Amino acid sequence: MFKQKIYPYLLSTIQLGSLAFVGLSAPVIARSWDGILLESAGILLGLYAIYVAGIHNVNITPTPKSGTGLITDGPYRIIRHPMYLAQVVAVIPLVNDYFTLLRFSILILLILTLILKMHYEEKGLVKQFGEAYIQYKEKTKKVLPFIY
Repeated sequence: MFKQKIYPYLLSTIQLGSLAFVGLSAPVIARSWDGILLESAGILLGLYAIYVAGIHNVNITPTPKSGTGLITDGPYRIIRHPMYLAQVVAVIPLVNDYFTLLRFSILILLILTLILKMHYEEKGLVKQFGEAYIQYKEKTKKVLPFIY
């Protein structure tokens, strides 16, 4: 019961709490130009991924929505979790430009939580889409193009 009912909500709560902490503990706009560019790239990637998937397919928990199709267009052609990547890319410059050990620890917690969410979500996607998702996994990386 824990894995099916509570675990996805726990992960989502940690994720949202981490993002909220970073957003509330310092300015939400990076102070350096390269930080602003990186933060903007993360935000744009996230918006593009939502646009391609369709807002109706977006789910904050790592539980795939039933009745949806497998998305393999746009950024999903290269990586399977562009929205998770977008969050990390947008947050890294905020932590770097307004660094504290606590904010860095929260960034690490966010990354670990997103990895656990990916693992959980992919199990559900294999159950939902079967061989189609397995083939899609073979053609793409989880979150870092050509690497991971």
